[in-house]
This record gives sequence, C-alpha cells and structure tokens, in this order.
Amino acid sequence: MATDTERLRKYLAEQVVINIPRGFLDEIQRRTSAAYQDQFQQVDHDPTTVQEQRLARLIQDRFFRMEWELSQAAKAQGMPATSKPLPENSWQHTYVSTGAFGLTQSYVTAMGVLPQPAKFRDDLAQAARIPRFPIDDPKEIYELKKFYGLFAHNPIGRTFSERDQKLGSLQLCIPYHDMKGWALEISVVELLAHYPVEAKKVEPTRSPTWKRRLSRESEGA
Repeated sequence: MATDTERLRKYLAEQVVINIPRGFLDEIQRRTSAAYQDQFQQVDHDPTTVQEQRLARLIQDRFFRMEWELSQAAKAQGMPATSKPLPENSWQHTYVSTGAFGLTQSYVTAMGVLPQPAKFRDDLAQAARIPRFPIDDPKEIYELKKFYGLFAHNPIGRTFSERDQKLGSLQLCIPYHDMKGWALEISVVELLAHYPVEAKKVEPTRSPTWKRRLSRESEGA
C-alpha cells in the first residue's frame, strides 16, 4: 500500500504532466547539457582568469548562462517569462509561468541538496505569495500559482576538468511550503517517461500509377 509521501509524489508528477509542456522539458534538458559543456570551454580558454579561480568563475558564469537558457526555453515554447527585479532583494531572477506552475532554476552541489537560502524562494514556495512583477509582463506572471518548481542542476564532479564539469543531473524539484525539503525530486529524463507516448504520424501510401500499355496497332500507328 502506498504511503502518504508516495501518493503526494505521484500526484505532483501528474500535475507536472498536465501543466508543463513536454517540449519545454525536452528543450531545457538539451540546453542545460549544452550550456554546461560550452561554459566550461569558455572559462577554460579564458587567458584572463587564473587557474585557481576558474572553478569559482565557472559556477558564477554558469548561473547567468542557465538564467538565459531557462528564458530561451520558455520563449521557444511560447511560455511567459520574466527576469525583472524581485521585491525581496531587487535582484533579477528568471521566472517562468506555465499553467499552475511558477519555475526558476538553481545550481546545487549535489542532487538532494537544497540551494542556498533565499527569501524569494521561500515566498515562491508559498502559493499565495507569488512576487508582484512589473506590469509590463504578461498577465500570466501575476496569477497565483498552485505549485513552485525549481530546476536543480549540478555537474558530475567538483574539480575543474572537462569530465567533472559536464552535466550530472537536471531535476525538477517541488519544495514543501517551508522550503526545507522537496515534496517531489525527479530528474527531467525520468519525468519525461511519465508523458504519454506521442503517436507517430503515418504518411499515407500512394497507390502505384500504372501506365496503360498501348496495343500493337497503336504502337504501329
């Protein structure tokens, strides 16, 4: 018999499938993997950064790159997104709206680990306290969301090397209201398996066109 926790996770996974387009998850997974590799190469080949500081530089640069990738993934799917200053600290964070979900992203040191404490995440985790963004954003941004989701991502390892700094995992996490734990923590790859399989389009087959054979009389005419 399923436990309360298992039933909650099943319910949340179902809500993700209902509210978040599969195409968006495919897009953010692809973009995140490419961004991790590309950002490492940029820092690794930057002659103006000393070797001992390259990992710290990479983590910082990768944050801004992932903010951009999140906004671009939303844009590709026609989903409202904003990066306007939050009222809590006047800092800009990319925020995406889709159905009953509000979404942000964050680097974590390892899967299962919460991101660094931030008041804007605490507020987003409470459904009735979605930040009020500037009025030039789409109206969907202002709607109170039932769920707050966070794309948590981390590299394979912790050293500044090409292998260690490839994408280890990208997960969609839904926190409890107090932002002290995850009610749902699932990799995007695993989550995609919950979506219905799209039926492949079968191209209609064309009947062969038979050429009419001429009679001998016609051939000799």
